Formats: sequence, C-alpha cells, structure tokens
Amino acid sequence: INRETTTKSSTQIASVSVTERGFEPANIPLKAGVATRLTFTRKTDATCATEVVFPDFKIKRALPINKPVLITFTPQKSGEIVFGCGMDMMLRGKVVAR
Repeated sequence: INRETTTKSSTQIASVSVTERGFEPANIPLKAGVATRLTFTRKTDATCATEVVFPDFKIKRALPINKPVLITFTPQKSGEIVFGCGMDMMLRGKVVAR
C-alpha cells in the first residue's frame, strides 16, 4: 500500500486499497489546486465497495476486483472531499486538501 502521496510533474499520485477493513488509507492528504490521480484497487468481495463515489465531483466508478481504477480530479480549495462505497453505507474515506 502506498501510504505516501507523491508529486510528479505537478500531479499528485496516491493509491488506495479496498480491503475487508475498508479504504486504506482512508485519509489522503493533498495540496489544493494540484491535479490528482488516485488509483483504487479492490482486493476483496467481503464489503459493499464494488464502486467508489466522489459526490462533490459527481464521480462514480465501478471497482472490479483486483483491477486498478484511476480517478482524476483537482481539489480547487482547501477542505475535506469525502468518498465512499456506491451504497454510501459504512465505507468512507476522505481527501484533505490544504
């Protein structure tokens, strides 16, 4: 699991695994105003996280098991950007832009 957010040619890159415990990491620090690439990889069928939703950006993507799914966006301002499973139930995470 890549727990560090790296910046490469003005793009922030982070990886999130979806496991029995949920989104790992569940809290992703980013810089506001910088393009972001998050890669989600679902590693279990034991949760409701068969898709990920970013309501603030109107992003909803299926998460096929063991296949990386790339999501790109740019956090325009400081604050929290919440994401969760498609059913918006138990599994949630957040991006914290500063």
